Amino acid sequence: MSATVEKILKEVKALSSEERHELWKRVAAEEANNLDEWEKQVERDSNSGKLDHLLTELKEGIKAGRVKPLDEVINEP
Repeated sequence: MSATVEKILKEVKALSSEERHELWKRVAAEEANNLDEWEKQVERDSNSGKLDHLLTELKEGIKAGRVKPLDEVINEP
């Protein structure tokens, strides 16, 4: 790990919990600004409801038994 990262981590550890919370919110906001265009479009479509049909389809699949719970799929050999 670089000396800069080590220094930052040391400083983060010295923050109060409120300051850490603010830092992570600001880091998350900054990262959100760095999403590539495809991710931004997916986010816009999701927020506008354009992808709601996919959630409806998923719920129907679960109700009809066509969709397995994720833990079943992960645990399959």
